[in-house]
Amino acid sequence: GGGGGGGQGARGGGRYAEVVRVADEGPRMYLVEGFASAEEVEHVKKSAEPFLTPSNPGTVTGMRYELPIDGDPVLEGIRKRMMDMFPALDAPPQATFRVRRYPPDGSYHPLHVDHFKSGDGSELVLTIMLYLSTPSQGGETYFPKAAGGQGLAFSPIAGNVAAWWSVHDAGRAAGERDPRTLHEGRPIKKGVKWNATYFVYARREAMMRQAATEPAGAGRTPRP
Repeated sequence: GGGGGGGQGARGGGRYAEVVRVADEGPRMYLVEGFASAEEVEHVKKSAEPFLTPSNPGTVTGMRYELPIDGDPVLEGIRKRMMDMFPALDAPPQATFRVRRYPPDGSYHPLHVDHFKSGDGSELVLTIMLYLSTPSQGGETYFPKAAGGQGLAFSPIAGNVAAWWSVHDAGRAAGERDPRTLHEGRPIKKGVKWNATYFVYARREAMMRQAATEPAGAGRTPRP
């Protein structure tokens, strides 16, 4: 069931995609169905595919490439709509999408939390993941500690976006790494999984201001 959404999105265009909070308990996590068009999805894949290299040689985390965004209007548009989901967050634009391709050979991404402190005082506070393919079986992004400990999984569906904050938004731990956002990419059993992830870095005070302005209803972001 959905609680608060990410924001109303930008004005312009008559069609909106709903930003739905997917769990009332636990970390703030969102799903946007139909965020990107089929054409946008293909553009991201074609732009990255020639440059994919093994994530970590000898591991099972697939292929990856840091895809530059600036100068490509399609990629810039996707980035802008991602940030429009969280309009009160004061965060500098990041330069790349991390594109990953997982083949159907049992490739998976082990359990981890997306939180990193950079040298300039900002922290990785928010992950926005665009799914670029729909595997026939497997590949869910699974959070075993989310939804009040019941666990929660996002199914990889091309064009959908999953987003989650990696830090606490309230209480004594506000701004600290949130271990409840521990997650994994489950093994691919049939088909190929592609995704493009945008990591948002912000200063702690900017993240707290965003948390304080989050609306009670589901938000919206413009469709492509």
